[in-house]
Amino acid sequence: MSVWWVVLGLVVVCSALRMAGPAVLGDNELPPAARRVVAVLAPALLAGLVVAEIGGERWSALDAGAVAGVGAAGVARVLRLPTLVAVALGVAVAVAVRGLTAAP
Repeated sequence: MSVWWVVLGLVVVCSALRMAGPAVLGDNELPPAARRVVAVLAPALLAGLVVAEIGGERWSALDAGAVAGVGAAGVARVLRLPTLVAVALGVAVAVAVRGLTAAP
């Protein structure tokens, strides 16, 4: 039952934080510097989560195939390939690397 109190508490805190922005700012817009920070915050957090998930706890679950796949997808996106193509390329590279490094 205590888990539900935590979930309820998180809902209240998240809702309060979402309401605080318009309440504090009103009709004013954020300064340009703050807008730039907000724009890069979500991709930075997502990248951190991906790196943490690939590495595992204390980097013990580091998988060469996953690292190569994410790297290939990242390079594909830097080269401005469509997202679906980048994901497919990442999957193909991950499968290839895992196939090459698998024990016979």
